[in-house]
Amino acid sequence: MPRSNSLPVFVFTACACSTFSLHAQGSPFQTPGMPLVKQPVAGQGDGKADGQSAGQSTRFSSEFNPAISFALDGLLTHADFDGDEDGFELELRSGEIGINAWVDPRAWAYGIVVFAEDEVALEEGAVHFTGLGGHRVLRAGRFFVDFGKQMQAHEHELRTIERPAVLREYLGAELAGDGVQFDDWHSLGDETVLRYSIGVFHSLLGEVEEEAGSPFAVDSELKELDELGYTARLTAFTEVGDAGTLQLGASARLIPDFGFELDNGASAEGLDNSVLGLDLTYGWADETNTRRFTAGLEWLFDAGDNGAAVNDSGTPLDPSDDTIDTFDETVNGYYGYVDYAWNQQQSAGIQHSWLELPEPGEPTLSELDVYYTHNLSEFGRLRLGLTFVDAESGADGMIAALQYTNVIGAHGHGVNF
Repeated sequence: MPRSNSLPVFVFTACACSTFSLHAQGSPFQTPGMPLVKQPVAGQGDGKADGQSAGQSTRFSSEFNPAISFALDGLLTHADFDGDEDGFELELRSGEIGINAWVDPRAWAYGIVVFAEDEVALEEGAVHFTGLGGHRVLRAGRFFVDFGKQMQAHEHELRTIERPAVLREYLGAELAGDGVQFDDWHSLGDETVLRYSIGVFHSLLGEVEEEAGSPFAVDSELKELDELGYTARLTAFTEVGDAGTLQLGASARLIPDFGFELDNGASAEGLDNSVLGLDLTYGWADETNTRRFTAGLEWLFDAGDNGAAVNDSGTPLDPSDDTIDTFDETVNGYYGYVDYAWNQQQSAGIQHSWLELPEPGEPTLSELDVYYTHNLSEFGRLRLGLTFVDAESGADGMIAALQYTNVIGAHGHGVNF
């Protein structure tokens, strides 16, 4: 079977060999799950192209046909940690409703509403404006930031049960912000593509679990321009051999101004934090895309004010006069993985994450994940995972998990770069 070296085929291969397997993906760089329609030209027609609906109604039509989906993520876990309570937990981790459609001849929009932990929230809601010419896109709204290879993905779309430990600690379990982002990509010859993005957000404090009596991060409601949060990413794909793709990327998330607070009103203000990341990914697929191999490494550096602890130097056992001590040493960590799919239904992999915690003494934490995934169909998936935790300043143990995910309807988020 001859292999084309044209740029569109290469870009599609690069996306297919990236961290996530995408079903029914359309043309290169089109968001998975979007309707495969040609964008109508302004002033020509009524929102239809080639006999297909663009999803949005016009003043002359009552038609509106967006792509709607529902994603279910269920989890059965058993925890076994030294000195802690052990046992089983069965939970519906999340239920996700998605909707996306072309809302303008040069713009499409999507929204993601998530039910998790007895709360309902708008996790993402953004408009992508594609009318800037070339491959430029301006995104505005609330969306996951463009950092590395995993932070754009929702939890149920990961290769593992949870995000790697270094990402959860340095960036948060999820990192979405309200803001705008510009991105563009260019071809460098016939075999390489270069892409970059720049984002400006009101707040970039990641989603973390708050512990009672511990400091929690806060952001001001009104900000000056130099107090906003910023992101940037530069990445490139290139062909390696007859069937391989190599990607190298660099990412940054900058918070120029934020603070920590305690329940008693104590605060530490005027803080700043930066997280930088470098990622390297190699992907290979056979001619039929049946067997696939992916390996990746991402290294992060967390600098500035990145931790806080309670100072109980006042009245003993009286939290009313406690203050906050901040930690501002640079720490680093990584995650690396190898994933192999021997057919379209089955794959397995191993992932290791190690990091220095932003705490006095910089204790380390490592997690080893081993997992097996079985795709029941294009829409249903079972995954078995084992996570081994080695904590220098905490409890060691193991978590066994069985995950079931199912998608109803046309489902997809932003393309992972």
